[in-house]
Amino acid sequence: MDLIPLDEILDQLKNRYEASGFSQYVIRTDKQIIKRIGVHPALATVKDLEAVVLRATKQSTKGNYVSRLRAIYKHLNKMNLVNGNNPAADLPDVKVGRGEPKPVTKGEWATLMSEAKQPYKDWFILGGRVGLRAHEVAKIQGADLIQTETGYSLRVVGKGNTDLVVPIHNDVAEMIKSHNTLGRLWDVTPNTFSKKAADEMRRILGPDSLHFHSLRHYFGTTAYEKSEGDLLVVRDLMRHSSVATTQIYTKLDEGKKRDLVNRL
Repeated sequence: MDLIPLDEILDQLKNRYEASGFSQYVIRTDKQIIKRIGVHPALATVKDLEAVVLRATKQSTKGNYVSRLRAIYKHLNKMNLVNGNNPAADLPDVKVGRGEPKPVTKGEWATLMSEAKQPYKDWFILGGRVGLRAHEVAKIQGADLIQTETGYSLRVVGKGNTDLVVPIHNDVAEMIKSHNTLGRLWDVTPNTFSKKAADEMRRILGPDSLHFHSLRHYFGTTAYEKSEGDLLVVRDLMRHSSVATTQIYTKLDEGKKRDLVNRL
């Protein structure tokens, strides 16, 4: 069985990825994964691929390796580069649990509120005090503010074009009203919003600061704490479709549970 040289396989795969519009990050990642197999991909077995997956320490990384290996072998077989060998098809699925929330700390939140310039401070308020995602903040309009007898609420068009109304603090409502418009509060696309917000967070908190979504996690963890663990209330405020998603905030108590198990 004649084997196509590995360098030629990598070159052809790179060309295919570039023609398909794949990012350079994916191209580099898959090249590294192929090299980690340690044998020619046409000769690799399931055990060889499992060894690559098992090098990862995080469950999410293991799951990503399985996904990438399946994609790699799909492309290699379509280009007839591995003589029909596809050990990735027999890799087991890696179950990945929901990740732990990564909120900014209370100290970081206070620093953002005291040092952020506009419009970033208003963006951060909607992330940390309402729990909005970046693309949701970017699309907020003055007309989305609703006043009722019990207080203010905000209409939010979220993931999957969900259209929900959540209660908000009077201070947040006053901030929205200060823009004095029924239209979009900011002329910014979601992608531009995310980049600018991240740049401002890094300016204030340093190069290792978390991204904008960490403000939504700050809202979720704070709401869970203040509600004394009422997952249903937090679910509604976070606009989760299932309470199972909201349960990531119970991981705040993971230290207590781990301490108990260690003492049994």
